[in-house]
Amino acid sequence: MKSYRYHIADIRILCLLIAAMTLLCACGAKAPEPTVPDATESATEAAGIAPITAIDHCVVEPDERAAMRDGEPEQYRALMDAMLDHADRVTLDVAEERMPFLLELLHESPYDFFLSDLQVAGTNVAFTYAYSAEEQSRILRFMDSRLLAVANEDAAPTDNELDVILKIYRSVCRRITYDTDREDNKELGSPLFDYPADEVYKALRDGKALCYGFAYVLRCALLQRGIDAFCVYGECRAHDIGHEWVVFRYDGQYFCCDPAWDRASAGECKLLHFGKTDDERIADTLVAREFAEYHEAGYPAVACTDERFGIFRNIVSYEWREGHLYTMTDRDEEGFIFDSERFTLTPIRQND
Repeated sequence: MKSYRYHIADIRILCLLIAAMTLLCACGAKAPEPTVPDATESATEAAGIAPITAIDHCVVEPDERAAMRDGEPEQYRALMDAMLDHADRVTLDVAEERMPFLLELLHESPYDFFLSDLQVAGTNVAFTYAYSAEEQSRILRFMDSRLLAVANEDAAPTDNELDVILKIYRSVCRRITYDTDREDNKELGSPLFDYPADEVYKALRDGKALCYGFAYVLRCALLQRGIDAFCVYGECRAHDIGHEWVVFRYDGQYFCCDPAWDRASAGECKLLHFGKTDDERIADTLVAREFAEYHEAGYPAVACTDERFGIFRNIVSYEWREGHLYTMTDRDEEGFIFDSERFTLTPIRQND
C-alpha cells in the first residue's frame, strides 16, 4: 500500500474543513456556483461527434470538472504531465488549500499506479515512481493505443450522442471478459471500488476484469468522447458483495448501465442492463451509495428516472449496421432494426 494513500484518503474531509473555515472568514462572500450541464440540452445538438485522434489524460468526471476553479484545469494538466513525463517534481501555481483537490484528481486517474509514493510541501510535489521511465512510457503508449481503439471502434464522423455510447458500450463488453479468478476482490469496502489503481491497464492488457474494471474502462472511453459519465459503487444485496456500474448522460438525462453484467458469451454485448433507471437497479438488488458521499459537494445528485431504454430489456446482442442503424436480436432470436436518430426499434420481417 502506498504511504501517501493514507493521507489522500482524508483529502475530502480536509477540503470540507478548509471550505468551512473559508466561509467563516469571507464576511458573507458567496462562492461561485459550479457549472452544471443544462438538463434541457437536446441529443441532436451533439450530432456529428467525430472520432478522437489522441487520448486526453486529464479528463475527469463532470462533478470534478464543475468543482474546478479558474486556472485549475491547467494546473492539473501540469501535475499530470509532470508525472507522465517521469519528472522528479513539479511546483504548481495554485492556492495551497486547493492542493488536496488536485491530488485527489490524480489519485482517481487511471495513471496513478505509475507512482509508488509522492511527497507534498506547500504547492511542491515530489514523485517516487513504481516503474523506470522507459517502462512507464511503454505502458502509457500501450494504454493510449488500446483506450483509443475502444473509444473509436466503429466510430463515424456523423455519429450522434447515442451512437457514440452504444458503440463504446459494445466495444468494452466485447473486449473484456469477467475474471472469475478474482472473486475475493469484490468484498464490500474494497478500495478498488473507489480508485482505479492499475485496473484500467490490466483490463486493457489482459482482456479480463471484475465489475470495477469494466466500469473504469467504460467511463474513461465515454469521457474521452465527450460523454458525461460517473462510476457508481454500491452493494449487490443478493450476493452480499460490492458492485460497480456506470451512469451516463444522454439527451440531458442520466441512465444506469452495467457492462460487467451485459458482457455476453462469445464476446457479444447485451442491452439487458443498458439505460436502466434507479428503480430497475434496486429491483436488481443493487443499492448505490448516496451520491454526495463520493462526488463533489455542490453538484446536484444524479437521478436515473427516464424509462425510454426499456425497449432494450430483451436484447441479447447488437451490432452497428450503417448510418444510425443497428441490428439487434432478442431472447427469442427475433431480429430488430434500431434507429438511433429516430429512437425506433422495428421488427425485421423474415423476407427482409
